[in-house]
Amino acid sequence: MPSRAPKSSTTKATSVPDAADAAPARTRLTLSDVAAELGVSRATVSNAFNRPDQLSANLRDEILTRSRALGYFGPDPAARALRRQSLREVAVVYHHGLSFALNDPLSVQFLQGVGAELDARGLSLQLIPKLGRDLELSAAFHTTADALIVHAEIGPELAPEVLAARKRLVLVDTLVDGVAAVGVEDRKGSAMAMAHALSRQPDRLIALCFTLNEVQRTQVFRGGRTLPPRSPSVAVERRTGMVQAALSAGWTAGRIDWLEVEDRHPESASARLAELRSSMAPGTRLAVVAMTDRMALAALVELATWKEIEVVAVVGFDDVPAAAAGLTTVRQDAHRKGELAVQTVLDGLPSSDLPVELVVRRT
Repeated sequence: MPSRAPKSSTTKATSVPDAADAAPARTRLTLSDVAAELGVSRATVSNAFNRPDQLSANLRDEILTRSRALGYFGPDPAARALRRQSLREVAVVYHHGLSFALNDPLSVQFLQGVGAELDARGLSLQLIPKLGRDLELSAAFHTTADALIVHAEIGPELAPEVLAARKRLVLVDTLVDGVAAVGVEDRKGSAMAMAHALSRQPDRLIALCFTLNEVQRTQVFRGGRTLPPRSPSVAVERRTGMVQAALSAGWTAGRIDWLEVEDRHPESASARLAELRSSMAPGTRLAVVAMTDRMALAALVELATWKEIEVVAVVGFDDVPAAAAGLTTVRQDAHRKGELAVQTVLDGLPSSDLPVELVVRRT
């Protein structure tokens, strides 16, 4: 039977009262609490989250918006697990699609680490890919899994959803105050990569980087020698490390060619690099520092055709298996990161950063 429409002070209401007029949200709101706050029936709120076909699209969107403003993100999916008194499944919420997760070497190593730890505990794995262009955490949090490993960048706009989650949860390669996280020393690693490249005394240096928005670029480039606070973004952390190492070596950030590469398509770094070939004077000593090995390896393919240029250094980050053929890189242990993510979310370990190491090879 269709749910009642929201109540108002006149006759039939057509909208939900503004959340700002509602009573302050409590730490753990129930569906009944939210219904009372919004002036609608419990069934209407339940339908908005669980049976959207029972409501008009406008009414459902309004209820969801007001509910989230109150700090309520849906019925507690952990209740069933609590009744079972046991853990059966862990979900990894991933920052790219399934195709990327199952083909990217670093992602595969991470998932193998997660799988090894879950195998040892007799637990199963659920993999939740990024849905669309934006990360849909509220949808991910309705998974039937008993615990969550969120391997995705969490910006300020998503932090409230993480803090309101009612499941065991750990973040990977990102930060939210008060939530356990596992990462690597991204800033330190990229600083080591940049310092090594500059030690080869190049005339020109190209940095192949993840994309940043304008706020993030300002954070990285306007700080000078003052270290900015740690960022939840790997892209910001790695570029900050590059800038700081360049400044320490006497290079200004403006002297470096910063090329941004879409992280879902790291091999497009070769095309970005090719755009600069005509600006290279013959005999130029060139160094390239990349935020990932896949970018660096793509750059090597392009640079192999630049016979008039002296390539003095190409440095990557990650140490994926293909790097062993000769790429100088910064090693991180993605397998161990996966294991540690499971241990942190299930055993209550504190936040931690895994160390990185510069591995000097032929490039």
